[in-house]
Amino acid sequence: MTDLTHPCPSDLPMLPQIYRLASVNSRADATGCLHHTAHLFHTQASFKACWSSGQLDARLRSGVLVSPRWSGPGRSENGCLAIARLVVLERPVAELGLFQTALPGWPVEPALLQRAHRLWEALPVSHRLLLNALFWDAERFRRFCTGPSSMEGHHHDEAGNLRHTVEVAEQVRALATDRAYVDRDLAVLAALLHDAGKAEEYRRRADGSWGMSDRGRLIGHRTTVIEWVAGAIARWRIRLPAGHEMALLHILAAVAHAPAWMGLREPQTPEAELLSLADRLSGTDDLMQRLLPNGAGWGAYHKHLGRRPYRVAAPELV
Repeated sequence: MTDLTHPCPSDLPMLPQIYRLASVNSRADATGCLHHTAHLFHTQASFKACWSSGQLDARLRSGVLVSPRWSGPGRSENGCLAIARLVVLERPVAELGLFQTALPGWPVEPALLQRAHRLWEALPVSHRLLLNALFWDAERFRRFCTGPSSMEGHHHDEAGNLRHTVEVAEQVRALATDRAYVDRDLAVLAALLHDAGKAEEYRRRADGSWGMSDRGRLIGHRTTVIEWVAGAIARWRIRLPAGHEMALLHILAAVAHAPAWMGLREPQTPEAELLSLADRLSGTDDLMQRLLPNGAGWGAYHKHLGRRPYRVAAPELV
């Protein structure tokens, strides 16, 4: 298990135990000892840490999740908090809200990250751990938060995939609230993960535009997330409630109106049906907002809609 038994100094009791490493620098003194400074980020606290050692852990690079180890009461050295060392955390834990560690330089609105965090923190521990396990990798999480949901369709801008994901999860949660036959936690988890594979499907080109990765062309995001979920459950021995692993994989794999010869399955559970409905609604809503005119009349054509949407005139005020 990940060792998080090193509490914060007694004079700094509110500091989080885990941070995302924003940057790290080292300099050697005349004796060859290395003096390190690192910027640690969490929405609840962000500070510069310093420590000394004979060498720097090669795994300490921008974006990784780390935990400071303290040598005593918190003390400042030239504007830095002195620590004993910085530990890279390689095993996912359920206690950390990953969306609270997205670095400020990422092109994603803080309000969107807060919405994502609220959805995550409302989940049971096993569900939070599974999502964290999928996104413990720093680059995968960054791409999930900052990448598009498509190249030409809905939510095709920066952070579009996260915005679409949050919209779908919020809609699924609302739809499940008054439906006792729906497992709301399972439905929300599936909604948060349904387009996770797009973190590996798209890549930024040299000219700044988005293109398909080799995995995107050969495998696709739907198969990718199923691979990730199955691998994380096996590797980290994550125990979901009875029947939830197969149900989750079904929700992520199900395709509405898929021809029988493709070997795919139609949504068979209410959670899969709600996800399908919310997914289509979010995508269509984004296109409508971009295509409809400001006033009454016909909007712009889009191939994914297959038509030009029409806006009805607003009623005149008497």
